[in-house]
Amino acid sequence: MTTAEKIASNTVSQFLGKFVSMGVTIILTMLITRVYGVEGYGAFNLMVSFPALFYIISDFGINAISTRELSLDDKDINLHIGNVFILRFLLSVVLILLASVLLLFLPYDTKIKAGVLISLLLILTTSFNSSSNVGFQVRLRYDLTTYANSVGSLMSLLLSSVIIFSKGSIFLIVASFIFSEFIKALLSFMFLKKVGITPIFKFDSNLSKRLFVSSIPLGLMFIFSQINFKADSVLLSFLKLPASLNLNNIQTVGIYGLPYKVFEVSLIVPTFFMNSVYPIMVKNFSISKERLFSTFSKSTLILFLSGILCALFGFFLSEFVIFALGGKGFYQSVFILKVLLGTIFIFYLTQPLSWLIVTLKGQNYLPFIYLSASIANLLLNVLLIPKYSFYASVHITWISELLILFLLALTARRLWIKL
Repeated sequence: MTTAEKIASNTVSQFLGKFVSMGVTIILTMLITRVYGVEGYGAFNLMVSFPALFYIISDFGINAISTRELSLDDKDINLHIGNVFILRFLLSVVLILLASVLLLFLPYDTKIKAGVLISLLLILTTSFNSSSNVGFQVRLRYDLTTYANSVGSLMSLLLSSVIIFSKGSIFLIVASFIFSEFIKALLSFMFLKKVGITPIFKFDSNLSKRLFVSSIPLGLMFIFSQINFKADSVLLSFLKLPASLNLNNIQTVGIYGLPYKVFEVSLIVPTFFMNSVYPIMVKNFSISKERLFSTFSKSTLILFLSGILCALFGFFLSEFVIFALGGKGFYQSVFILKVLLGTIFIFYLTQPLSWLIVTLKGQNYLPFIYLSASIANLLLNVLLIPKYSFYASVHITWISELLILFLLALTARRLWIKL
């Protein structure tokens, strides 16, 4: 296959998997919002969103560093990926403990805290799945992870539907998610053999130390990135809100969470595309910087045009999407989705710039960029949520991303000039 064919094939494979999981998400969202209402969906969204704060942190940049190294030399790939699993397990345990302690200080009622506590196991299952993805990314075989994700999603639909139709507890729905994610992680691990990888679970202190130390800049970036992207939902769940909206905190999380769910799905385009492009960028850079620039510029143009199309379609279809997913009770979500999708091209542009900086080995700059944005995001949300609730948060989201885009562009230009 040509480079373009490999990128296209792996991007399509990821889209097919996401199409299945997205379909499942849409169906379950429609069922939960209609059976449990705005407040019930808000409680459910909080339970699964809180651990989501830690998903990408558990990656800690290990995938990017491993993919970069193994794309150039994969002779010790079995030992390498085995150590990725070990590092991820240890990191996930630490994150679960930290999240549990943090939960003690949040003003949620006992039922919400119990549901969040259970859902923290999703950090572990997601971590295992990500570890397997290193092998699929290096081998450019995302079709295999697509199979695993599809099976897990369909199982989640089956189990959750039974619980919803029997009007079971929200806790049971969360538990079904955990079980399905475990099956997904197990299948991903088993599929590694199909690409000639059998992880060796032998702790190599030198390898693990090198991976961890090299990943620290990206790990810090992911932490600040998650704060920037998810902090608003958490702050809306306990900060004082304007009385004029006539919504409690859990209802507010539901109103804000529904369009955010659609927005997150829309962000799969640059994520999946760059997953396929990144190993090619690394290999092309080893040949010449001209080859790298050609790949980067073409990728950026494709993502920019995709972002504009998504913004146009999303803006005009927002009302239909929200009412189809949640019903008329979520009418306030329409404005939120229009703003998020109307500015989505900004988010599409930050990803190729981030991976260009990583390819150029300038990842040490990334934590400072995302730290700046997360501080601005937190301060603005804390100041403005009590006055304007989610109407402030949704604008702060794209303004923060615009700041990131500007800083990434400056950094990439500086690194390129130094070559």
